[in-house]
Amino acid sequence: MSLRRLASVGAGLAIGLTLPLVSTPARACGGFFCDQPPANNPTPLIAQAGENVVFVLGRDPATGAGTVEAHVQILYTGAADQFSWIVPMNALPTLDIGNDILFQILEPRTRPAFNMTWTTDGTCKGQAQNDTAGCAGAKVSAGGSNTPSSFDAGTAGRGPVVDVAFRGNVGPFESAVVRSDDPAALEKWLTDNKYYVSPQASLIIKDYVATGSYFVALRLQMGLDVKEIRPIVLRLAAEEGCLPLKLTAIASTPDLRVNVWVLGAGRAIPLNYREVTLNMLKLDWFSGGANYDRIVSTAANEAGGNAFLTEYAQPAAMAVPWFTVPTTASGQLALATTPFAFWNVVVQQLGLPLSGRVLQIFRQFIPVPPSLIAGGVTEAQFYAGLQNFWFSNQAAFAPFDFVGAAAAMNTEVLLPMGRFRELFQSHTTLTRVATFISPEEMTKDPLFVTNQRLPMVSNLHTATARVQCGDEEHNRCDAPVRLDIDETGRSLWFKPPADSCNVVFPPAYGRADLDADFMPAADKGWRRDVDGEGTVEVDNGTQIAVALSMHNAAVTGEGCACAVMGRAARGPLAALALLSAAALWLRRRRPR
Repeated sequence: MSLRRLASVGAGLAIGLTLPLVSTPARACGGFFCDQPPANNPTPLIAQAGENVVFVLGRDPATGAGTVEAHVQILYTGAADQFSWIVPMNALPTLDIGNDILFQILEPRTRPAFNMTWTTDGTCKGQAQNDTAGCAGAKVSAGGSNTPSSFDAGTAGRGPVVDVAFRGNVGPFESAVVRSDDPAALEKWLTDNKYYVSPQASLIIKDYVATGSYFVALRLQMGLDVKEIRPIVLRLAAEEGCLPLKLTAIASTPDLRVNVWVLGAGRAIPLNYREVTLNMLKLDWFSGGANYDRIVSTAANEAGGNAFLTEYAQPAAMAVPWFTVPTTASGQLALATTPFAFWNVVVQQLGLPLSGRVLQIFRQFIPVPPSLIAGGVTEAQFYAGLQNFWFSNQAAFAPFDFVGAAAAMNTEVLLPMGRFRELFQSHTTLTRVATFISPEEMTKDPLFVTNQRLPMVSNLHTATARVQCGDEEHNRCDAPVRLDIDETGRSLWFKPPADSCNVVFPPAYGRADLDADFMPAADKGWRRDVDGEGTVEVDNGTQIAVALSMHNAAVTGEGCACAVMGRAARGPLAALALLSAAALWLRRRRPR
């Protein structure tokens, strides 16, 4: 399930955690629990459905020790007022409020994109000369901070106790940082403070207590609802970014989409998970990569279930303009005295996304008119088309507090963007890695460090579809197509269906074998290290090569003049090679 789809079934929830130095993979670093389910329904009322994390890895200028600042945004299904969160960590953190504009800007700009260009080889029937525009002639594109207080000395000498390092409100959250040497005492404290601890969570808590972990406990303050949820940021001394997955298994949907961005001194790598590269032949280039998420999920499973894909790694300076607004922005907002003028500055001139805090400000100062709601206009339709609604029915709009709206946008969006811009200015590289992972695979918490020797990775992928008309042997619509994937040098052949000239171009090229379990989704699986390339632990090159040959032979061996293999290779020997490779492939796969 894609992150965009998950967002449609559950509101966005942001929660932050900082990750400590973890010396062994067995040590975990975080997660969240839900409230107790009803007695007659053991299924959790809420579940985590996606997670976005930004790690900022740095150094303390005074001591040189490592520091980690983490921002985490969680997507969920269910009612937000039934959430409670417990985040274990190995060092005492400080808490702060974050801002979801960070993710709203980063996600679309670092998301993989797949562009395919059409061209024509030869001359199609009825075509006087080569037309490089091809059949389609276009590309397919696819707050404040706090410092923990001292421990409660009043509990000394009374046996097993819970030390409360901090307790207070952080933004909309009731917050506490606690620790104990006795898991039973800690569980009792959590239960007494209305944090539900399931039997499964109880077992995991014992492991954390044994390592001396602290626990950050968060819940919404009484009287606040989902609209008040804000990001939480935690900061502490640490050498590695650690993603909380072990506890996440308690309340997670299958195939949880996880995106991780790392700002640091080099390209980020998963230290105790594999890093996979994709077999780009499996991608449906004709649909702009519509099956991309499924390929990532399958590739992670093929690599043992604990694997990430690097989707983007570029100089952090490239992201600075994303968080830069014109110096005249505040003045423009101050002059926006009507709902339309305000919308025009925010959406059209500044290009800010209509989501998160931006959307909350619009809801507060420019609510959807009741008459439009009664007429069936949705919130999304209203804000996307506010210009039209304003000019056609200004009387329906509520009075507009343009001074308050401008102040809110400055304080809650523009100023935080400036602070985020400073983070990108002060770090070398921005990396995005991603995976899909199910609860049964969340057996350890991935650690992220940087490697300054690995090359950069682009999120823009290209291919060329070459329509093979020959010497007027085919029309554009019924000609075979050779798809050249630029970054791999591999080529796929496709043949359109018999009635392809009776449909809109491009026709549905046959790819049933590619969509099925015909070849691996993962190309390679690496065990990375902080220096050098690391070690290849999964290499599907042979299986991919044999499957590619068989797919192409099935297309080019039917009388087409554009065959890429000799006739002998398209016979029984090729079939035998495929069967042998397929058998090896099935033996090497690890079922979920």
